Amino acid sequence: MQAIRYTEARNNFKTIIGKVCDDYDEYMISTKDNKTAVLISHEAYSAMQETMYLLSSKKNRDRLNEAVDQIDALDFTTHDIEI
Repeated sequence: MQAIRYTEARNNFKTIIGKVCDDYDEYMISTKDNKTAVLISHEAYSAMQETMYLLSSKKNRDRLNEAVDQIDALDFTTHDIEI
């Protein structure tokens, strides 16, 4: 994540948006009175929202963690799917 001042962000906004969207860069933008915001792509924001939704239910969170543990332990089976 790159930290920049508001003035630099304002002067280079189009370029910064391009980097955020094309290169998945993140920018922490701060004002002179120390207010700070983060600029991320819509795609990254949507992914974070989806993750928070999936983890918001304890039952779903536990099931996802169990699946990750099984993958880490190579304890899974594969199946061919015909299309």
